[in-house]
Amino acid sequence: MKKIIALLLSAVMIVFVVTACASGTPAVPGDTSGKGGDTSSGADTSVPKEENYGNVPLSDRDKFEGKEFRIATYKGGNVDIYWACFFDVDEPDESDRLQADAHKRNVEIEEKFGCEITCDENWTWAGYKDGKAYMYQLAGDGDMIYDLYFLEGCYAMSDFIIDGMLYDVSTLPYVNLDADYYHHQFNKTFEMKSKNYIFSSDLTYPCHSAQRIYVNEDMLVNLNYDENYLYDLVDDGSWTLDVIFRMMDGLHEDLNHDGIMDINDRYGFSGMPGTPLHFFSGAGLRGSYITDNGWEFDYGSDKAIKVVDRLKTFCDSPDTYLKEWTYDPFLKGNALFTNSGAELRQIKNWDLDMHIGILPNPKYDESQERYYNMCQGGPLIVPSDIKDPEFVGAMIEAMSYGSQKYLVPAFYDNFVQQRIIQDDRSRENWRRMLTEWSVFEFTYLIAPNEDLQNFGPAMFPIFRIVDGEANTYSSSWAEVEDVMKLVCNQFYKKFMSKV
Repeated sequence: MKKIIALLLSAVMIVFVVTACASGTPAVPGDTSGKGGDTSSGADTSVPKEENYGNVPLSDRDKFEGKEFRIATYKGGNVDIYWACFFDVDEPDESDRLQADAHKRNVEIEEKFGCEITCDENWTWAGYKDGKAYMYQLAGDGDMIYDLYFLEGCYAMSDFIIDGMLYDVSTLPYVNLDADYYHHQFNKTFEMKSKNYIFSSDLTYPCHSAQRIYVNEDMLVNLNYDENYLYDLVDDGSWTLDVIFRMMDGLHEDLNHDGIMDINDRYGFSGMPGTPLHFFSGAGLRGSYITDNGWEFDYGSDKAIKVVDRLKTFCDSPDTYLKEWTYDPFLKGNALFTNSGAELRQIKNWDLDMHIGILPNPKYDESQERYYNMCQGGPLIVPSDIKDPEFVGAMIEAMSYGSQKYLVPAFYDNFVQQRIIQDDRSRENWRRMLTEWSVFEFTYLIAPNEDLQNFGPAMFPIFRIVDGEANTYSSSWAEVEDVMKLVCNQFYKKFMSKV
C-alpha cells in the first residue's frame, strides 16, 4: 500500500498542484499596480499618489504599526531550492532572484504598514501528518500563535473543517478573492457553501504546478515533424489522445540489440509508473467534486470507462516504457514524450543534452471544449482563533498583491525563462496550464477521512487497471465506490451541521 500511495502522490501530483484562473499573465518586474508612484515636489502631478496596496488603504497604517504577521511552515517550506514559497527572506542570496525579490516585497510591505513579517519552519516534512499534528497540538494548548499555515499539503483537512479550526478567509477584512492575484479556479473548487477555508494566491506561486507533457524537440525534428507542429496543434485545439498515440506508434527500437525491452531502448513515451493517469483528468474528467447538493463523481461514468480502456492500451504498448521509477529513456534523448505533475524546478536536476518543449495534457478528442491540467495551487489555511482578523486580512491581501508584483516576475521571467523553459510557446503553455486550463480534484486536498486518502483518492482503481492488477475499470471502481460515497457524504452532512 505504501508503494501505491507514493506512486499516486507522484503520478497525480499534486504535492505537486495551480489554477484556471490562477493569477493572470505574469507581471513584469517593477510597479505593476497601475496606480503610479509618489508625487513629491517636482514630480509629475498628473500621476496620482498610490493610495492602496492591493485592497489595503495605506491610510490604515496606524492600525498595523508594530504588529507581527507570523507564518508557520515545514522545514524547507520557507527558503529552499525546491518546494518553498519564500515567505520571509531576511538575508537573501542576491544571486537568487526569487529570494531577492521576496525580500523586496516584504521590506516594501513592512515599510508601508509599519509591521513585521516572520516565518518559522517548525516541523519535518512527512506527507502531511507532522504539520497537521503540530497545528492540533497548538490548538490543544490554546496557543495558536500563527496567523497563516503552509502545510506539506492540505490532505485530510476535513478534520480541521469539521472541528471548526479554520477561518473562512472570504470574510477577512481587506481580502478580495476576486482580484487577479488570487487563484480563482482553486478557490472556487474548494469553496463550500460560499466559505473558503482553504485558499491560494500568488503568495505561494513558486509551489504552483500542473500536470504536463514534455516533448523531445530534437527527436521530433529528426522524425521529420516541423518544430512548431505540436504547438500549432495545441493552439488550434487539435492536440488529442489520438495524436499522441499515433505519433509514438512504432517508435520502439532495441538500440543495444539485446532482445530485451529495457531502459536502454528507444520509446515513444517513457515515464514513472502511473504517470499516464494524467490523461484521465486531461480528458475533462474531474473525478469527485462538491456541489450545493453534495458530492458528484464521474469516476464511474461511461466516458471514464472509455478513457481508462484507452489508457490500458497505451500502457500495454511496446512503445511505452513505465516499468521503473525513472525518466531515463527520455532524459537520454531516447523517448519522444514523457509527462510529470511534480514541481517544475525538478528540471534543473535533469542533465539534458536536448531541447524540450512543454504541452498540456491532450484532449480526449477535438470535440472537448478545452484542455485540462490537474494542478497544485499552493494551498494556505488560517486558524479560526486568530487574535486580529483585520491585520491578518490586510497582510494576506498585501502579500498576495506584492507577490504578483515581485515574486511572479522573479519566478516566471527569470527563473523559468532563463533556466527551465526554453521557448516562448512552451512558456505560454505553462502559463495557460496554471490559469485557464487548470482543474482540481476536491478530495485530493480535502480527503473526507484519512482512509480515503489511501485511494489517491479514487485514482486507485485506475492505477490498478493500468498496472495490470484488475481486469475491468468498472469492477475496480465498484470496489471503492461505496466507501467513497459513504465517507464523502458523511463529511458533507457533518459540514452542513456546522454551517
